[in-house]
Amino acid sequence: MNTDPDVVRDLFASHYFLFAFLASLGTLQFVVSNSGTRGLWLTPYAVMTRWLGVGLIIVAIALFFLQPLWVDGPWAAGSVEADSLTREWGKASWDELAGARNVNDIDGGLDGVKQAIWFSLAAISAFAVSAIFGTLSVKINVIGEQRSADVLQPENADGLAGLANRSYLSNLPDSFRNFKSDIGGVWRNGINDAEGWSVMKMIFGKSSK
Repeated sequence: MNTDPDVVRDLFASHYFLFAFLASLGTLQFVVSNSGTRGLWLTPYAVMTRWLGVGLIIVAIALFFLQPLWVDGPWAAGSVEADSLTREWGKASWDELAGARNVNDIDGGLDGVKQAIWFSLAAISAFAVSAIFGTLSVKINVIGEQRSADVLQPENADGLAGLANRSYLSNLPDSFRNFKSDIGGVWRNGINDAEGWSVMKMIFGKSSK
């Protein structure tokens, strides 16, 4: 390859981040639209949010794999047959498209660790965008339903149940407060359950499991 690997890596990282962000955002929207978690919807309507999620996933896949057709990169000059060292910088043809993204991480492609880092950042960003737009969609729903959400939403609801009619930020204090009050019991129950599976107790027939 006739290009600095760092330049190639920066290009790959930007393309992969966009792909992971759009795919994560689309998947999240599809899931929360089916579960009724309005606090994370990008739109005020379930059907619209669901189809938006499907569209984002399709766009993410198409954009990532078709970008070499119009974006200059390390995938030209016989990228299907050649290894990454013999490629030239340029646009890929339709014949080269199948192998355009197959660039060794030594020559600038992304290795597994970097993919995990970029994917995590993209997923977190997708959640943040959903939480921000979810605040707007909840407000629109509350106005449209003449504040019926205030009646339907229990005061002590938290977690995913709390996001059914409240934004992420407004739901966070209750969730955190309930978490602090419940974590002790959850921890003790977990320890007790673990003790029941003790290998020595099982050997001597004293296990409760």
